Amino acid sequence: MISVAYNANNMWFAADAENWPLTQFYWNETRSHLRWAVRIIPIRKDSAGREVNLPNILQAFENSPLSQLQEAITAKDHDKFVDGYRFMLENCYACHKAAEKPYLRPQIPEHPDESTINFDPNATWPK
Repeated sequence: MISVAYNANNMWFAADAENWPLTQFYWNETRSHLRWAVRIIPIRKDSAGREVNLPNILQAFENSPLSQLQEAITAKDHDKFVDGYRFMLENCYACHKAAEKPYLRPQIPEHPDESTINFDPNATWPK
């Protein structure tokens, strides 16, 4: 899940810079890494021994928060992206609580995790 957080974090900063191709890249990576995480551990057991079905949670997550983000990216709509990102974080936290990990509280990132990527859509390379 660290790789999911890494990509979601960078997606935020790519969208903040309105670098929509890079935002799309990080959206794709976020979805892909979520899928891998769920493939690795598809079912978790809570403290009462009940199964938490992560594939079902992921499907709902892809159909709503991730879908909203995709629409915002396609429309190049920063305000819609911000709303969708907050909705995504709320749903991430709902999953964390369902898996009895309420101490994993996602938030809007304060700085990018990746310092080697230039988020400026008008940047030229190399500098």
